[in-house]
This record gives sequence, C-alpha cells and structure tokens, in this order.
Amino acid sequence: MYQMLRVFCATSWELEEERQAFYEVISEVNEREAMKLGLLYVPVSLGTGDKRPLQHTVNENIRAVRHYILAIDEDWGPKERTFERDYHLAVRCAADPELPMKETRILLRRRPDGSPAPFGDTLLAAGFSKIDFADVEDFRQIVRGFLVEWLPADAAPKSSAAQA
Repeated sequence: MYQMLRVFCATSWELEEERQAFYEVISEVNEREAMKLGLLYVPVSLGTGDKRPLQHTVNENIRAVRHYILAIDEDWGPKERTFERDYHLAVRCAADPELPMKETRILLRRRPDGSPAPFGDTLLAAGFSKIDFADVEDFRQIVRGFLVEWLPADAAPKSSAAQA
C-alpha cells in the first residue's frame, strides 16, 4: 500500500505547458523514486480559466495538500485567476502543524530576453522567496529537484497521528 501525498501546482494562464510538465514530472519521480519508498505523489492543479466560481474547492485543496508550488509569469494574475490569496493561504497552512502542508514554493518565469521578471522584487519585498526559471525544461528540472528534496522526509515513517 502506498502513502499518497498531494502536491498542488498553481499556474498562471501563460504557463499551461508548465502545468502539463508538472504532471509528467510527478509521474517520472513516482515511477523512478517514490514508489520504491512506498510513496506516491498525487498531482493537483487547476486547468480552468476563471477560478472564482471554484475558489472554495481550490481553498479546500490547498488545505489538504502536502506541498504547494506556484508558477507565475508577470504578477499574481488577473482577478479571474489571481493567486495572491491562495499563496497566503498555503503559507498559513504550512505554518500550521495540524495540517499536512509542509512546503510552499514560488517559481517566477524570466522575461523572454532572460532577465528577471520585475515582479520578483515585489515578492521579495513581501517577504517571499522565489526561484526564477527560463523555460519549460528549466521548470521541469526545478520541480523534479523539489520532489527529490522532499521525498526523504515525506517517505519517513510517521506515527499514525502525524500522517497526512
């Protein structure tokens, strides 16, 4: 029997390729590494345009996941798909020992010329760290690195009361 832990990847509209890559990377890590340790990462993401009608469900999913990755392009997003409140919720969940959330990460796509996105300064001023990525392949490598980094702690034996 596998322990299943959910990983949420929220992406801005411009990053649909990255959202698809997230599913592929989860599958690869599960097959090559996680299953050997009795663990399966379950990918969670949102593939719709306007998420406002689904916000309650999005919030429930954020509260139920082990890790939250936010991949954005230029800012938190338009009102139909903004991720600012979602990320703040994820951070609060990670700080709550009663919830399964252990990690939150922000990935920010670089500009087409390779320079950092200006929104990075806004994130840093708000106290959020971010990791820049250049393209889909760079995104894949970073997400794969997260999963491999999280795997030992996620697969470690836990008391039944602490399991997520």
